[in-house]
Amino acid sequence: MVVTLDFICLRLNPDSGQPEVMLQQRQRGPEKGRDALVGGWVWEQPVEEGGEFDETLDDAVTRIMRQKVGPMPSYLEQVRVEGSLQRDPTLGWSVTIPHLCLFNRDDTESLQTREGIRWAPLASILQGGCPLPFDHRTLVANAYDAFLNKIKYSSLLLYLLPEKVAVSQIVDAYDTFGIRVTKQTVFSRWVNPGLLVDTGERKSLGARGQASKLYRLEEDALSYFDSEIGKSYGTRSARTATAD
Repeated sequence: MVVTLDFICLRLNPDSGQPEVMLQQRQRGPEKGRDALVGGWVWEQPVEEGGEFDETLDDAVTRIMRQKVGPMPSYLEQVRVEGSLQRDPTLGWSVTIPHLCLFNRDDTESLQTREGIRWAPLASILQGGCPLPFDHRTLVANAYDAFLNKIKYSSLLLYLLPEKVAVSQIVDAYDTFGIRVTKQTVFSRWVNPGLLVDTGERKSLGARGQASKLYRLEEDALSYFDSEIGKSYGTRSARTATAD
């Protein structure tokens, strides 16, 4: 049975702030030439004597990301496994181990000119306006559902934001995904406990706005909270980026 990895790589568009998914043009058949999720096979054994193979799943993740994308994401997590006879009829029974990958804006700068890679609006993929081969639309929908659920109770969303971020940017990012968060909430959940540390720097975010303090996330792993961070209410992204 063939085992593959697929990567649902998300970023916030630097200009619009809307979520996008990384797509890569397939270099070989089936579906050669079409845009699809970044992915590849797990190498269970060397292709040739003495050649490279994946001793662990982490080895396969790192190899495929380095070869096909370059920089590793700011956050990576395995999501629900999918497998069936119909995923790719040319392979027979196959299983994919999808991973949700978050890229912040600094990470994505080097990908703007990488050949074969483009960023597509998440909403367009989920609504079918940007068709993907195989079961890739389902993989995107599953990963997005997991993402939406997790940002309500953890610091996950901050891994999409710049390394140095203003409180207002955090509030706006939550609004993009249909969650109303106040500045007071950001201070009580992150700043006061020391998870967001004042960098001593300021940046003007608006044309005539006052310069805002910049903070840096300081944590070794995701922070989780006992209750929802904010009230879910639905915005343009949350309403339109919903799979059928």
